Parts: sequence; C-alpha cells; structure tokens
Amino acid sequence: MQERYERPWIGFVLGDQAGIGPEIVLKLLKRPRIYDLCRPIIIGNFELLCRTARQINPDYLLIPYTLSELENRFPSGFHETGVPVVNIDGDVSHVISGMINTAAGLIAYHSIVTAYRLLEEGIIEGLILAPITKEALSRSGCGYHSEYEILAACADVSEVQTVVKGGGLLRASVVGHIPFRDILENLSVERVVETGCHLVEMIRLVYGKAPRILVSGLNSCLEDGILETEEREIIMPAIVELRKRIGEVEISGPLPADIIFNRALEEEYNGILYMYHDQGNIAMKTQMFQTTACIYTNIPYPVLSTGHGSALDIAELGVANPTNISYVLTTLSEIIQTKRQMVGLLRQA
Repeated sequence: MQERYERPWIGFVLGDQAGIGPEIVLKLLKRPRIYDLCRPIIIGNFELLCRTARQINPDYLLIPYTLSELENRFPSGFHETGVPVVNIDGDVSHVISGMINTAAGLIAYHSIVTAYRLLEEGIIEGLILAPITKEALSRSGCGYHSEYEILAACADVSEVQTVVKGGGLLRASVVGHIPFRDILENLSVERVVETGCHLVEMIRLVYGKAPRILVSGLNSCLEDGILETEEREIIMPAIVELRKRIGEVEISGPLPADIIFNRALEEEYNGILYMYHDQGNIAMKTQMFQTTACIYTNIPYPVLSTGHGSALDIAELGVANPTNISYVLTTLSEIIQTKRQMVGLLRQA
C-alpha cells in the first residue's frame, strides 16, 4: 500500500497527554518541512489534543477517525488539507495536565497498541512515540510498565531494546531501565552478543556502512591489562563470539566507559556497545541532547521515540521544544527510505 506514495504515512503517538507530547507534535506539524518528509497520522485522545491545539494554534485542522473508519477509508477518504487523528477513548475528565494519573497512562497504552496495529495493516510505514510517563502507565492497570513491554507483546517477542542515534554514532546498552543493584544479574555473554547483533544490524540500516564498534567495560578502571571478573568472564568472551557471528566487523574493547565516547568520536567509530543504560546516556545527552533518536530493535517495523521524558513540570506552559522530535522524524524518514531501497534491490535480484 505504501509503495503508491513517495511520502510515507507516519504515525505519531501522543504519549502521556498530561505531559508535553501533544504540544511537541502540534508544534512539529507547524513546520512546513515535515510535509516534505511524510504524511502524518496522530494517535491519541482527540478531545485532549484539541484542548492543547486551542492553546497553541486554534487554526489546526484535525480530523477524528475511529480505527475502523481509518481502515475502511484509507487512503482516499483522508481530507487533503487536514491531519487525521485516530481517536483513543479515555476518561478525559481525570486527565490533569502536569500530573501523573492513571487515565492518561491508560490512553497512552491503548494508543501504542492501536498504532502498532496500523503498522501491521500497512496503514502507516513508521511510528514515532512522544514521551510516556512510566509511573502513569504502571498505575493504569494495563499490565505493563514501559513501552518496551507493550511493543514486545505486540510483536510477540521476548524483549525489545533500543539503539540510540546521535550524529554519526549509534549506541546500545546491554542492560536497560532497571535498578542499579540488578545490573550484574542481568549481564551475560548471551545478552551482550544479542545486543551487539542488534547494534550491527541498525548501523547497517541507518548509515549503510560497515560497522566499527567500541565495547565498554563494566568497571571504571581497566589499567595495565588487569581486568575485573565481569570483563574477563563476560565481556571478552562476548566480543569473541560477536566476531564469529557477524563476520567482517571491527570490534574493539573493552574500554573504560569514561573515555569510550570521546575515543569513538575522535577515531570515527559508528557504534558503541555499553553495558548499562546510564554509561551511554550521560555522555550522549551531554553533548547532543536535542539530536538523539531512540530506535526500537527486535520488532519488524521502524518505531522511534524522543530522547527525553514527558516533562510534566512544563506541560501547558507553551515552552516545550519540538527540536528533538523533529530530529526523530528526520531519522525515521531516512530509515524508511533505506528500507524501501533494500526491498527494491531484493525484488530486482
């Protein structure tokens, strides 16, 4: 279905609608360039979205659809001058901007599930998630604590991870959002190898180049060749296995986490494999906070999200910055074009 259009249909999930998600999506829609990149479809509660739109720009033409209407009328039924919104019902009266609440969490959950269905049915070709609030999601009763778990359930896979793009670098973390005390028990040779394979695949897709990867150690000081237990027993065997599994790929490490980011930039590596989330997040966000994009792995469709949170403290103040979600859109557009080219080459073969 998507091959009929040069510009892909891209879905925008509004995330936690008590936060800045609706604001940054609406501000992005005001930028003419986005319509050169895609045809947007918004997924979220229509009433809450209109409430935000009235504050930012009352001239938005937002057209509500139910999911069944969208499925039956795509694409000829769309209004050419408006933005279609797949309405997600919810307890709107209990959604208070700037506050954590279960109603907003439940709307966010149903928005992600509905958006994934649009991907499966070919109505959209890619998906961008505005930030959610994990506490609101957890307390909503949906049974999940993060978008990772929701996407894994939708795709019927055991786990979903992210690779984060910033400039010419992609980074992946073997262990994600868990308490610091639980990192060690979640670190294994198999998990390092699996995460490394996802990183290699994404480097090839995003940059179209041979992967050159640096691998971080777990411990802060690796001097004189004396390695701690985790480097010796987990990380180094994983590097050996990665080299076997993925062939002609340059992989170096382990290196201390406090120097690895600069080394990657100076020597033009295009990938860093960190052992846990904050090792990479701190360095990358310090240098390129507004120009990072989270790319979800182990699912068959391109799904990306912003590199920041729902910012409940500035909700409805009108000061949210759409620069990051704009960067995410550009990254997603590039990924979609690359995937289209790959499909075209396969058909010609």
